[in-house]
Amino acid sequence: MKIAKSLAIASALVLSTAGMVQQSEASECGLSCCIAAGVDGVGSATGLTVSLQYDTMLMKTNRQGTSKISPQQIIINNLAARGFGSMYAVSTKMTMQKIVANMAYRMDEDNVFMLTVPYIINDMEMMMGMKTPAGIRYSSNTMDTIQGLGDVTAMYLRDVYKDTDIRTRERLTLGLGIKAPTGKSKARNGRGDLVHMMMQAGTDSWDAFLVANGTFAFGEHEDGGAQWMLSPSASYHATTRNSLGYKVGDRLNADISARYRITSKFNVKLDVNSVYSQKDDTDGTIDPTSGKIAYQNVNGNVLDNVANTGLASVFISPGFQWIAADGLILSGEYRMPVYQNVRGIQQVTDHWFFLRATTYF
Repeated sequence: MKIAKSLAIASALVLSTAGMVQQSEASECGLSCCIAAGVDGVGSATGLTVSLQYDTMLMKTNRQGTSKISPQQIIINNLAARGFGSMYAVSTKMTMQKIVANMAYRMDEDNVFMLTVPYIINDMEMMMGMKTPAGIRYSSNTMDTIQGLGDVTAMYLRDVYKDTDIRTRERLTLGLGIKAPTGKSKARNGRGDLVHMMMQAGTDSWDAFLVANGTFAFGEHEDGGAQWMLSPSASYHATTRNSLGYKVGDRLNADISARYRITSKFNVKLDVNSVYSQKDDTDGTIDPTSGKIAYQNVNGNVLDNVANTGLASVFISPGFQWIAADGLILSGEYRMPVYQNVRGIQQVTDHWFFLRATTYF
């Protein structure tokens, strides 16, 4: 019985739908990676799948277009034509962490309901420059950690095509979902100003997701399952404007995952993950607490400017999956940026790590 269950889990592990598409949605991931943790590993068997994911995104590099630019140079350029006493701030390091619980219930062979609940932990270090007659005087400070429940997403997935219900080798899955504004979006600094939108735990907006995923497995493993699996996927995140007139840009994720089974309990994978996000937008709504345009400080901070939003990125992601025990799968990956092109000036991802644990009921 245990052998049969291990084979069933191995089949689900190889043929699971791959990551479909991390932190507020202004970063290079958004909520798509949270959702992918739940989609990955659902498999074909009916019942409940629960996964817990931890990921951390480390960001130090600032880019202007595709070129690197130092924080000092950003400040020098901004203050060049401004008067003495003018100040400008640039982020020098961001650490964005997520702990995500995913619960997926496959009610029958074709239909899955999934709930994604993220917990956000965001930290940032800043460099401030002030123009003086003697030159620019630099200082640094650290933002208070922002943490708490993020925006919860509910999704429905349906297998619209598969070659067979047992040991599926070809499958097409379509899905749609909705994101609820459950995360805090009005965290403030010591001056009472809203913290940068990309560092908030939530966006205060109701959003929609569309998902498509295909899987194609081939080759023969010694246990009768497939040796290889290829899985292309895409998702579109359609956003809406929040109560303070801010709209995070819509986002398109496109990925392809290749997996190879080394043993019945262990496989390795290599993914290519890409993201394209539109610019954020504000309608100029005034924040009643600060009396300023919500989430905007164009002359004071590189982050609080919708002109510095929107990007295109590509990552290469080696990883693994391991059946650690009967009914328990551990997996992980490391995402390496190979292409980053931003609008305006933005801090981008340098290192991105994922660890997941998945169990079945």
